[in-house]
Amino acid sequence: MKKTTLPLVMLLVRVTSFLHAQSFDYSGPVSSSLAFTKVFDSSPWAVLSNVSNLAESQQLTIGAAYQLRFNMDELSSRAITFVFPSRYGSFSGLVFQSGYSKSNYSRYGLAYSRLFGEHLKAGFQFNYLAHQIEAADRAEAFYSSLGLNFNVSERFELGVFIQNPEQGEIKYHDDKYAIPTYFNTGIKYSVASLLMTVVEVEKQLESDLVYKAALQVSFKNKLFVRGGVKGGPAELTFGGGFYSSGLTIDVGFAHHQQLGVTSGAGLTYSFKQKQR
Repeated sequence: MKKTTLPLVMLLVRVTSFLHAQSFDYSGPVSSSLAFTKVFDSSPWAVLSNVSNLAESQQLTIGAAYQLRFNMDELSSRAITFVFPSRYGSFSGLVFQSGYSKSNYSRYGLAYSRLFGEHLKAGFQFNYLAHQIEAADRAEAFYSSLGLNFNVSERFELGVFIQNPEQGEIKYHDDKYAIPTYFNTGIKYSVASLLMTVVEVEKQLESDLVYKAALQVSFKNKLFVRGGVKGGPAELTFGGGFYSSGLTIDVGFAHHQQLGVTSGAGLTYSFKQKQR
């Protein structure tokens, strides 16, 4: 690394360490319309957060998504995902990038999810993270995430999602910076497939608790209307989805009091299983 670029690189590192939660931690268009909740997203976009929700997947699914955080190209995110169900559980993966040409994150993840008994779902994901800054060395790191969901009854579900429990770090030249560690827990109440409400609490190390509440209404499992609120400071979210013949379109919007509007959309396609 050239000495003249080091001060600039270190400045960028300090700025992007603040922006971790706003950039590479994208959790998909469904989550972003539901107050950025991460524990109970049962759509194929769960591969971006709590993969335990994929344990009961029945169809091979591929997807692509894009998000423009606070209308800033520098904070834009792109993701390609897949879900592959099998008799031994569900396998899933993602290719993700956030940022722009001068500074960008790349994340690659592989995950396994499985149903244990009739009530417990569990999932584990292994991630590789790389950060590339113009005229600087590439920084790399590995970290994991895991989730558990438990069906208390027909209508109530408890869950937990932990990102980077090992508190992994990413190294820049001679300095190391912590990858955000998140602990999310929540409760979901649902009425068949018509209505879902979620209350979630998120804790990032060295940060205050963040409270989230969200609501989803489904019309014949074809049309979905979503909304929510995230605290600290308040961020209102809304969006929806449409399903037809294996194709699902999801959109999500959020308004931050100080930073403005976030918008995003995603497409997924589920292949029909062959009859045996």
